[in-house]
Amino acid sequence: MAFWGFPGYVFFLTKPFTCMRPGELYALHRDYCHPNWPASDPDADQRKDGIERYGPVDLAVLRVQQQFQREFRKGPMKLFPPEYDSYRNLVLPAFLAELHSVLLDSHDHPYLFPAIGSRLLANANFDHHYWRPIADGRTASEEFTRVRLSQKQVVVSRRPLPEIPATSYTTKRLYLLRHAGKEWLDEDGHSRVAVETRMGHEVAGVEGLYSHVTLAVEQAIADSLQTRWLRFVASKGEGFSLPSPTPLPFDLQEWWKQQVKAARDLD
Repeated sequence: MAFWGFPGYVFFLTKPFTCMRPGELYALHRDYCHPNWPASDPDADQRKDGIERYGPVDLAVLRVQQQFQREFRKGPMKLFPPEYDSYRNLVLPAFLAELHSVLLDSHDHPYLFPAIGSRLLANANFDHHYWRPIADGRTASEEFTRVRLSQKQVVVSRRPLPEIPATSYTTKRLYLLRHAGKEWLDEDGHSRVAVETRMGHEVAGVEGLYSHVTLAVEQAIADSLQTRWLRFVASKGEGFSLPSPTPLPFDLQEWWKQQVKAARDLD
């Protein structure tokens, strides 16, 4: 939050709670996001299937339809199918569905996660310019001297940031957030087929051939992830807060208090 603001807050919750790959997150178009999908799906058959499956139930779902990758090492970013053609629907826990809705309403960017300055996130060197300062921490912005029109000027950053403390992910890879999401699903006892399907993998052999992820299984995943979230907020308490370098689109502190209350009601 302190580095990237509200989009960053939602991004770094979405990754472990959906197990999406980085390129899939960069390419998460608003047409494939909750609450727009499945009604907004441009493919008529896919739209029909999604409405028939999720329409009668109160489940928030997004669609992994594409990813941003480079066709050549130094070429421009382009849209491709997900890795291994792993098109899939991902149910969302209630708290994350709410955050996605708020984030979508806060901007008119075509993708859920705009970069700093509203640019295309896929074009950023994400690991260097986003992940490392967030995971490893950084010092507060300071004044610096520059020369303009032969005059020395003392200026501050156009986007001054407070000191950001290092996290437990110091020096570690972004991908570990995706792996953490898988560990949560394993710990909560979901079937291997359900977990690997959510990761975008196929299970080989008879197990993969004859097992299917039912709607009840998807509901169970959403419920267990919501419970895990509520246990986390309960451990932090109502006083937990995060600074933001940009104005927030809603009262995040009040929302957090409501989450803590829901956690207490759960107990």
